[in-house]
Amino acid sequence: NSITVLFFAKEGDGCVLNSTKENVLAPVTIHFQQGLGQKFRQPSGTGITLSMFEESELLKVGDLDVYPVAVKADASSGDVNGTNETPTSGNKTNTNSQITQAVFEKEKGEFRVKVVKQILWVNGMRYELQEIYGIGTSVESDLDGNDPGKECVICLSEPRDTTVLPCRHM
Repeated sequence: NSITVLFFAKEGDGCVLNSTKENVLAPVTIHFQQGLGQKFRQPSGTGITLSMFEESELLKVGDLDVYPVAVKADASSGDVNGTNETPTSGNKTNTNSQITQAVFEKEKGEFRVKVVKQILWVNGMRYELQEIYGIGTSVESDLDGNDPGKECVICLSEPRDTTVLPCRHM
């Protein structure tokens, strides 16, 4: 089980992430034991020094094949030997991953990270997570039954309990 932080990452086949600037910024992988309640702490000095890059390169959002920041959490089940090797189909492991891809934004002179895409890799299948518009004001999140924003956008009388696809409105 591991967390990998990559900079200027590009997704390849099988949800494999590769750093396009690995010669300048090597990916950082932290291994951890199985179990809940794990805390990720990236070792000091293994992050990105923003001054190494031109601001235009950091804020580049036109080429969204390459994401300035990507975090990949891998969880394996089966026989794990504790090495840094990536499990392959020949091993007795099944690796599932969650990938968060982000961009840098500059606000009031400070860089911030904005998540733009999340991917799940489960049992060899890739799923891109999508936001559900209106879920923040759904029935479960509000106790005030008189809130006018909680009703179905179609019948306008029943509470929201269904997501409409492909528009992803609640």
